Amino acid sequence: ASCVFNCGEFESLDHLFFLCPFSQNIWGAVLSMCNILRPISHWSDEVQWMLDHARGHKFPTLVRKLAFAASVYHIWLERNRRCFKNEFMPAKEVIKRIKHDVALKL
Repeated sequence: ASCVFNCGEFESLDHLFFLCPFSQNIWGAVLSMCNILRPISHWSDEVQWMLDHARGHKFPTLVRKLAFAASVYHIWLERNRRCFKNEFMPAKEVIKRIKHDVALKL
């Protein structure tokens, strides 16, 4: 059950989202694109932060919600791609796909 992103740690929910250096790099880039500069924490803390800062229907709030959902989705897709297809996508490409998905939803 070691991390498929080759960081040497054991895979867990907290590790996969967002403590692994691979996913932390992706989530940090996504936060930066949303003009959010803050430390990245454990899964439950990230979810709680999102719940606290993604209320309402204003544009920045919508972007945060979409960015979070797309990030989780694409990190999970990349994990499964590596596990089951032995295919590897660089973090920059995952970030590009997240950005594309958010733009399409907007």
